[in-house]
Amino acid sequence: MLPNGRGGLYRGCLLIASGRIAEVAPHRPDRVLAEEDLDFTPHVALPGFIDLQLNGAFGHDITTDPSAMWTIGERLPSHGVTAFLPTVITSPYQQRRAAYSAIRVRPASYTGAQPLGLHVEGPALAPGRAGTHPLTELLGDADRLADELGAEADAVAMVTLAPEVRNAARSIARLVRAGVSVSLGHTSATAAQTLEALDAGASAFTHLFNGMGPLRHREIGAAGVALLHHEAYVSLIADGHHLADDAIRLAWRLAGPGRICLVTDAMAGMGAPAGAYPIGGVRVQCGETARNEHGRLAGSLVTMPDAVRRTRDVTGATWDELAAITSTNQADLLGDADRGRLLPGRRADLAIVDSQLCPVATIAAGAVVYHRRESATAAGAATKHRTPTAGSALPAAIGVDIGGTTFKAAVFDGAVLGPVRRGSTGKDRSATEVLAEVGEVIDGLASDTDIEVRGVGIACAGTVDAAAGTVMRAPSLGWSGVDVTAGVGRCCGLSIAVEHDVYLAALAEWQTGAGVGAESMLYVSVGTGVASRLFTRTGTERGGANLAGEMGFIPVGGGARPLESVASGRAMCDSYRRETGRAASVEQIIAAGADDPVAARVWAEAMDALAQGIATAVCLQDPDVVVVGGGVSNAGRELLDALDPRIAALLEPLRGPPQTALAAHGADSGIVGAALHGGLRTPDSR
Repeated sequence: MLPNGRGGLYRGCLLIASGRIAEVAPHRPDRVLAEEDLDFTPHVALPGFIDLQLNGAFGHDITTDPSAMWTIGERLPSHGVTAFLPTVITSPYQQRRAAYSAIRVRPASYTGAQPLGLHVEGPALAPGRAGTHPLTELLGDADRLADELGAEADAVAMVTLAPEVRNAARSIARLVRAGVSVSLGHTSATAAQTLEALDAGASAFTHLFNGMGPLRHREIGAAGVALLHHEAYVSLIADGHHLADDAIRLAWRLAGPGRICLVTDAMAGMGAPAGAYPIGGVRVQCGETARNEHGRLAGSLVTMPDAVRRTRDVTGATWDELAAITSTNQADLLGDADRGRLLPGRRADLAIVDSQLCPVATIAAGAVVYHRRESATAAGAATKHRTPTAGSALPAAIGVDIGGTTFKAAVFDGAVLGPVRRGSTGKDRSATEVLAEVGEVIDGLASDTDIEVRGVGIACAGTVDAAAGTVMRAPSLGWSGVDVTAGVGRCCGLSIAVEHDVYLAALAEWQTGAGVGAESMLYVSVGTGVASRLFTRTGTERGGANLAGEMGFIPVGGGARPLESVASGRAMCDSYRRETGRAASVEQIIAAGADDPVAARVWAEAMDALAQGIATAVCLQDPDVVVVGGGVSNAGRELLDALDPRIAALLEPLRGPPQTALAAHGADSGIVGAALHGGLRTPDSR
């Protein structure tokens, strides 16, 4: 499962080659897995976590024993961490020098999380906000630190300093020119001093609220500036001790997921038995928290997964937002274009987590460096319809797609579509009879699964009043004024949501299929009829003059005929039967090809008309991608091979052709979209 860029998830495939992501694509139900493939369904793949502040862990302190960064790093993948900044707190110069040397010597056969450079926290800090940092080692002039770090810039990724320390602004500018990111912290600076530091090149704030002067009504200080600034990143320690939940909510409201970086600020006691452990030269008692002899917090014991989980629980963050605050923002802050996003060309660093954000596997540079027992399914276990299982990151719902000749229903959990059950529809069956059977199928599906089913979504052909749960008119079914909700019945007490079939099929592709990642998508359904729906990040609309929405009514062939009467599956079959006296399915017409001149002409005329309709809609709406679904899309690549050159030729005088794709869910898009509509947690695209 991958974040879909809209707050939800979709079942995707990552192709990894030579340690990098080569391709990101929706999973297709007919995809056959190779032997080397791993299926982590229903778990979620996020960019590997990046921890910007790690003082120590597993009993080891980095300041006093810098070489321990490699021992610590070997175990961090079990927390989903693929990269980190070993952090050296205020200490004598000799200890910092040892850290500069240690990070340059990577042990042979090291396979742990990658140190991206040191985080030097201090010694240019405000004495009144130093916390556990030893006062005797603080520097009163930031120039001295800039001189030191300028000579060691290849070993240092970030430095934390206080804006009010003498020559801070000048030193910040020097450090930034040397390639070192500057974060502001352990400070009592005024707002003016803080803004001066930001203007000089500082780009972040270290553990917001902690080690900072208070936000007052006449002097908002560093914390206030951090919250109000439009660009600077803010790190948070979400361990339940450093920050009240309301402080996290405040930062979320003002800084938001675009500027927050979760850090652990962990010290040696993290991942170790209770007891006394060092942070720098100070012994700290570790139990529920890490506190010095004065009872003050001295680093944390939180893991990255625990911090992420707490933040999600407090803020309601989506999967996309969790990816941002654990990896994307950190990479951007460090100027690391190789990490932080699951995109082609990026380094293949992934944290595979379950619904509770517990790591089940960690991949670094394409290699599995941590895996929880039975976290992945080997190739060959995947089939077109796997049974949804407990533990999915999304709740399950039942989707029903009622078309002109058949209805289909299945359980969908956001990742896996269960076995599809079918029944017949059509004008020869009454609405009462069809809906009673649909209700029985829903009851059976709900009873046969051992996972929680949140609700039922029903996709209906025709004109639908979604609020009333009624089909106003469906000529292909012979329905008029049919109350679908009442006809189906209570269905195990589940809530029922009814919508138009094309809208729901488009929703499936937009949220979990071929439209994922696009700024806009035109979905074209070619089945017993032809219809379309435009989706954008701001919502969905039918389009100018209703042409993009009611594509089937676009006049083609000199304006004499509506598109639907030429290009739909029903129209192709009817046309072939009229000319030959023989019945043939769309699949048979396509397969006949040049061996049957009538079939070839019917197919060519349909493709000419469909290309004209798509080109018209593209000119009106300018979508990023055109996704073709419906029954005729079962023709597969042959359909796009016929459409693409025709669309390009029609658009050539005006613009380049759009990207086209087949519906990832194929003929099951309506079921998937109905399930999404019926209960899965996805943003409202309407």
